[in-house]
Amino acid sequence: MKNTKVITQKTLSTILAAALAVVTLFQAATVNSYEAAPASALEAELLAEFDQFIAEEVMGEEMDALEAFEIMELEITESVKVYNQNNELIGQGNPETNPLLGKLVNQADYLSQIGGEKYFQITE
Repeated sequence: MKNTKVITQKTLSTILAAALAVVTLFQAATVNSYEAAPASALEAELLAEFDQFIAEEVMGEEMDALEAFEIMELEITESVKVYNQNNELIGQGNPETNPLLGKLVNQADYLSQIGGEKYFQITE
């Protein structure tokens, strides 16, 4: 008697699990997938202005926005600080405009970059 009760309980659990799986599958099939919403008029206008700005900045050259950002990043003036072995500052500024500082940077080891500032140290 006990045996038939256990079998009935297992059968009932199996039927409930199968029913739950079927319901879950049907619900998953009816859920709408998330699609990108169309751009609003303001977003479309801003994107058009951005594209026009990029086109004007690169003077009609064929390049995408990523290349334009890379060019703008290269145009930013570089500032470096060079330290000696005793961590004393021996040079600071833009190595493109200061040839002596450029020579120091070429002799030095790169330490790090924080913000727009690069740090070098001369080790002898």
